[in-house]
Amino acid sequence: MRGIITLILTCLLLISSSCSKDSLPRERLPDTEAFKNEFTRGFMASAEETEDGYYTFESKTNGYTMLFPVNATISTMDYEQIKTAYEALSYSEDVDDENISYFMTVNFENSSDTDDIQINLGILSDVSGYEGDYKKYTNADKTIYFGEKRNEEDGYYLYIAYIKSDISNKAVSLTYNSNCLDDGNSCELPGLSEKEKIKRIVESVELK
Repeated sequence: MRGIITLILTCLLLISSSCSKDSLPRERLPDTEAFKNEFTRGFMASAEETEDGYYTFESKTNGYTMLFPVNATISTMDYEQIKTAYEALSYSEDVDDENISYFMTVNFENSSDTDDIQINLGILSDVSGYEGDYKKYTNADKTIYFGEKRNEEDGYYLYIAYIKSDISNKAVSLTYNSNCLDDGNSCELPGLSEKEKIKRIVESVELK
């Protein structure tokens, strides 16, 4: 009898230790879009918010982490991964109370090609349609190149960043677009507060 009880307890311990965010009962999952969306939920490091309004996103390449808005969802159609060398994805969110919608694209690369900063910035500018200069600054063990384009009259903002590790060949590029949800109604984009939000996500990128 004692052997059977020990076996049962061992099995229960194994089951409990293997539980993850995906195996939590649905009623215990956070009531956020990121966790209600099964594909997006698979990238979240924990069901607990890392800081107010954000979870921690973990790349399937294991190459980087970053903050992720709790009500954004990742597109299954746009996702691409090549082992540990490359990952591309996009996520979006409609912020109804602000009447705005935003779209973020994220690309990760781990190769010697990331060392050619000017070529990579040129590619990023071409793909996004950005024609401005980049502000360069360091943050922890990475160098960030940050650009912005704002058209307040048309209710359109673009923020763009290239984040390069100072100690490896890893790099992440991000492009953020936002505009009014309902073209029939005027809306005021958050301006500087939106810029600070994007910079917070950019600076949260940790290249492992």
